Amino acid sequence: MSTAPRSYARKVIQPEMTVRQVAVDFPASQEVFRRYGERDSPPARFGHLEPLGHFAQRCGVRLDALLAELATATGAPVESSGRFAERAHHGFILSALAITLTLGAGWGAWLLWQIATQGRFTGVPAAYVIAHGEAQLWGFIVLFVMGVSLRTVMQGAVRIPGGVWVCRAFLALALVGVGGGVMWSVLPEASVSAGLMSAAALVLLSVGFLGLQFVLLRGKWRDTWTRAVLASGFWLVAWACVTAWLRWNAGAAGPGVYTNEQRLLIIELAVFGFAMNSIYGFGQMLLPGLLRIGSTRDWAIELGQWLHNGGTLVLCAAAALGGSGVAMVAGSVLLVGGAALFAVGHRGFVGRRRTSHGEEKGHVVLDFYPPLAFFWLLAGLALMAGGVAYESANGTPLPHAYVGAVRHALTVGFMTTLILGVGQRLLPVLDRTVLAIPRLAVVIFVLIGTGNLIRVVTELATLVTPVAYPLMPISAVLEWTALLLFTVNVAATMFHRDPLLRRGRVTGRSSLAVLLGEHPWIENRLRPIGTRYLERTRSVPEELTLGTFAESEGIEPAGLVAEINEWLATGPAAGPQQCVGGASGATVGSDCASR
Repeated sequence: MSTAPRSYARKVIQPEMTVRQVAVDFPASQEVFRRYGERDSPPARFGHLEPLGHFAQRCGVRLDALLAELATATGAPVESSGRFAERAHHGFILSALAITLTLGAGWGAWLLWQIATQGRFTGVPAAYVIAHGEAQLWGFIVLFVMGVSLRTVMQGAVRIPGGVWVCRAFLALALVGVGGGVMWSVLPEASVSAGLMSAAALVLLSVGFLGLQFVLLRGKWRDTWTRAVLASGFWLVAWACVTAWLRWNAGAAGPGVYTNEQRLLIIELAVFGFAMNSIYGFGQMLLPGLLRIGSTRDWAIELGQWLHNGGTLVLCAAAALGGSGVAMVAGSVLLVGGAALFAVGHRGFVGRRRTSHGEEKGHVVLDFYPPLAFFWLLAGLALMAGGVAYESANGTPLPHAYVGAVRHALTVGFMTTLILGVGQRLLPVLDRTVLAIPRLAVVIFVLIGTGNLIRVVTELATLVTPVAYPLMPISAVLEWTALLLFTVNVAATMFHRDPLLRRGRVTGRSSLAVLLGEHPWIENRLRPIGTRYLERTRSVPEELTLGTFAESEGIEPAGLVAEINEWLATGPAAGPQQCVGGASGATVGSDCASR
């Protein structure tokens, strides 16, 4: 039977926790730290703001041995998978970006160029268009959402035994599903088995993901955002099953034999079912904080999600069963109403003015991505509702150009724009750093906004004049460039190394947590100059820069940076320079910080 105190029952010691954080949460650990030379330093709480991993390395003791000592002293469990848990999204995000730059937006740009040179939308095989669309939806949208999910609301899946392999299995299934589907679309007769195996992989992926969602979120089902996230999982399973059924029936003929209704059903399940429910769920969680909206109108968000899923169900049923035009119109109107209510619930995505321009906030232009994205959502849904009403009244199918414009407004204008904006704000937070190249956000915003506008306008213009065809590829180049720059910014952020680690000197963009982790004695120098924050906190966010820290403490940033660099050049003041060994009492290590 465990002798752990009751207050420790739900607390876990992790390597990335600071000495002070462990000492405060688990007071019995203080004796362990004292054996290694840590001393009381009033008026601050016991212990420095140094991660356990750094503390163990500096004192010349193995991390697992230190964790074992702490576990014995406190009776608290130890979790050593924290570092992977904080990086679990990397594989998903980077894979999503690689796919969109090649098989997704990249291939789509090439297909659009062929359409433009031939002056007709039927100038490229339908199978290629479907393959490009599925690669963009499964490879980009699904992988991106899964990566963010596993790092936020579903991070518990990574920390359970075997969670690492679950994440890797999800990523492998997604890559097999996308790769096999493209192979089958291009060479259907020679790749029937690849088409079926990839479809089975997508079904396994979606069922596994939904099961994980249910296990981790079932206790929060009363929250509106939880129900939206769970709804996205149900629609993902439906989308995967329909995809498998269509591939089974098409066989060696490939996706080129899909009917218009079947292609429409896939788009509706992917865009309205999975993607928009994911965006609505995560949007309710993230957008109020990211945009400083304040309190939301929850009644509008709740009603909006019911309308949205009702409209999605009506549209999917109409596409699958050959329903009437009235059903299509009704479903479209419900979707428009749901989107409008979601915008009302978030007060039009117009937040409060910034009170701080710190690096952690991101560039101010990031505030304009969500409003632009939801403008295109409403515009796309309005075009869709009007087109469906026209089609129902006249009994003639809508032109391909009109359908393509609507689809582009929703997939690129809404979903991609929102991903690019929220991604540049959220991914640095997930990696506990700042955006590597903040000003790229402006260029990306202009490129994606201009590219989508050109695409929708020129695609509709082809209904009037063939002169619009040669202009369409311009949109593809702009959008692809936006995605490339987004990839550069995201990758540079993920693999960012602090200036202190690269050059041994700090800048205003340096992380305060990195500085205190590498040189804990700096904390002793900072306290006397009025930095009260360091006395009361238990840990420092890695994304907190020295510049923002200085401003919050009323210190001139450039002066503080210069003073810290002088301290680093001279080293710690004279004082105890050794850590005392734990069990043996022997002296180990000679690079111990001054206490």
